[in-house]
Amino acid sequence: MVTSVNSHRETRGRPRLRQDDDILSAALRAFAEHGYEKMSLRALNAEMGLSRGTINQRFTSKEQLWYAAVDHGFRRLIADINAELEQHPQHDDMSLLRNTFRAFLVASSRQPEMTRLMNQEGLHSTARLDHIVSEFILPALSTSMAAIDRLADAGQARRLPTRVLLFLLAHGAAAPFTLRALSERFDSVDGPVEPDGYIELATDVIMAALLAPGVAPPKNRRRNGRR
Repeated sequence: MVTSVNSHRETRGRPRLRQDDDILSAALRAFAEHGYEKMSLRALNAEMGLSRGTINQRFTSKEQLWYAAVDHGFRRLIADINAELEQHPQHDDMSLLRNTFRAFLVASSRQPEMTRLMNQEGLHSTARLDHIVSEFILPALSTSMAAIDRLADAGQARRLPTRVLLFLLAHGAAAPFTLRALSERFDSVDGPVEPDGYIELATDVIMAALLAPGVAPPKNRRRNGRR
């Protein structure tokens, strides 16, 4: 597996017309929109106002750029999730799950390119997909899965496979933020998506589905404010 978190350090000291963070964010959006194979470094250079070959020189190759951009994006997403969680103390496993699910949806509404990227990479079995799953998805889900297992042992929750939780959250509840054109087709039926209300409702629905029969849902302590 390619190690690339700091792959661009070797070019430190060269004159830079754009900050690396700007390039990585733009590259991530391009990979998410076009997929790895169709993403063009030439087009990205032009989009950012850089001379031809600048990005390739700075990040060595398209592959190295992908790993650097993905690491950058997932770390930013996780930081956003953690910042949301810090504002809402976890009282027990139920509140931990609800706050985590909600925080993920909040972060996904701000960074929809992350789930779009997973949609692209999830189509084929590659080392890139292995990197996303092993370095970010499985570690990110581990705390929630442990909480679900404890609740299931206590008879309070259904025992879920990890993939069920992943697809419910990332490719289900977060879909209106990643598939906006499709979501907007339902504006005439439901009205436009209001993110705060949608996130609270989607979180409530997931929590209700998770509970074992007869278990009362946890109280939502954030009805009067999102943050």
